[in-house]
Amino acid sequence: MLPRKWQNMERQRPQLKLVKWGTLTGLVLTVAGAVGIGSWLLGLLIMAGFGFWGYRVLNR
Repeated sequence: MLPRKWQNMERQRPQLKLVKWGTLTGLVLTVAGAVGIGSWLLGLLIMAGFGFWGYRVLNR
């Protein structure tokens, strides 16, 4: 569950929903890569990219 404050921010800034889903996708790829199913490096890059984008969205 996300905190209420984050849910309010998602309503104000719809891009944060994409940030949340992109970060979760990166996490899944990283874990899958650690197990040997996917690419952990790609997962880390996706998480970092969406994290940076979320930081920029929040600091507007």
